Amino acid sequence: MELFNGPYLSEFFKAHLKAMRGEIAALSPQEVDKTDRDGWIDYFTSRYELDPLALYPDTLEIDQLAEKTVKRRNPWPGAAALGEPEYFDVPGVRASCKVCFSGNVELLKYIPSCSTLRDFTVTRMERPGQNGIGYLHLSMENELRNVSGDSITNYFEDEIQAFAKEMEYSARDTIQFNAGLRANVETEVDKRITSINKFATLRQSLNLPLNRIEGAPVAKPIPLVRKRIVFNKPVPDAKAGEGPAYAINDADYKHIIEIIDGCCSTWETSPATYAVHDEEDLRQMILGLLNSHYENATGETFRNRGKTDIYIPYENHAAYIAECKVWRGKSAFLKAVEQLFSYTTWRDTKVSVIIFNKHVADYQKVIREIGNALDERAAQVARSPQSAQWSCLIQNSEDGRLMHTTVQAFNLYSPESSKRKRT
Repeated sequence: MELFNGPYLSEFFKAHLKAMRGEIAALSPQEVDKTDRDGWIDYFTSRYELDPLALYPDTLEIDQLAEKTVKRRNPWPGAAALGEPEYFDVPGVRASCKVCFSGNVELLKYIPSCSTLRDFTVTRMERPGQNGIGYLHLSMENELRNVSGDSITNYFEDEIQAFAKEMEYSARDTIQFNAGLRANVETEVDKRITSINKFATLRQSLNLPLNRIEGAPVAKPIPLVRKRIVFNKPVPDAKAGEGPAYAINDADYKHIIEIIDGCCSTWETSPATYAVHDEEDLRQMILGLLNSHYENATGETFRNRGKTDIYIPYENHAAYIAECKVWRGKSAFLKAVEQLFSYTTWRDTKVSVIIFNKHVADYQKVIREIGNALDERAAQVARSPQSAQWSCLIQNSEDGRLMHTTVQAFNLYSPESSKRKRT
């Protein structure tokens, strides 16, 4: 079985995009009406995103060694003319190995844009199972007199390294394809919405511009390291007749995060001054600053099934929600994250969790615990290199709702305040 011997990978990508365009173009007005544009974009992006190939050389396992008669070429020139056989049967061995790989098996058929000119032959291939791991099986034959344990091992290791390099080339192309996929999906979804004359209505559900104060700075985006998030096909919203589902736009969301970071980072320079305050007092200070940038910021407002610390309303809806928490351990932190789902009702919500460390002297331990907790719970996590800030995507396993969550941690620990009663 030969791998990486078909057309170029770019041809596969073209066909993949063509299939995506065809499926989106086939959406009926009934499917698109009263559903969320971003929901379709998330669905088709996750549906057509490709898992890059990866080989794991450390999993190489030589699993079989057997005696076998092999052919040796007659070294004498003109042997056939003298009635001599062209080949002799001689004692030999056959060895086989297997190695783990992951990724979309269809990609194994295609030549990446950068490729090694050689054969990539496997005895057989086991497709990845539910754990995402598959196996490639390789074999070799040689005369018994020419082999040793080391030579067999070295042969397979060299082969595996060549396969790994080719998969790296393929993965580069695939990652580049995935990076541009969402933009392609957005174009096709908007084209379809326009074609059925519903774009103007659905456009209202995309972004909510807040009333920015002129001259206020705009935050820099925080990159997300992509992982696979699988979205369900959108279904009509039973409450669609009640009005559009508003969502804060990205620029305002990032600006709010920058305001909070600038405010609380200043507190870290004199922690004893602020550590005496409880969560409510700290929240009120943040609210005061937010009110200098945005209209209608408020606190202690009931929303849906729970009470949230900070929110910015728009037409009686919570456009932005934040929780202010004093650090009390990983379990309490994860509980606060989960509670955010009870405060939100929209499919795609932007929220914040603001953590204040007042009681732990080893602040780096707090940072590690927050990072570990987010790695366990979030689908995507990226930490800002300049501060204790994480940008995450957290998905509700029950209904598929997605929270764009920013976690910000600030160190207000001081020896004096830690001796006081914990608040």
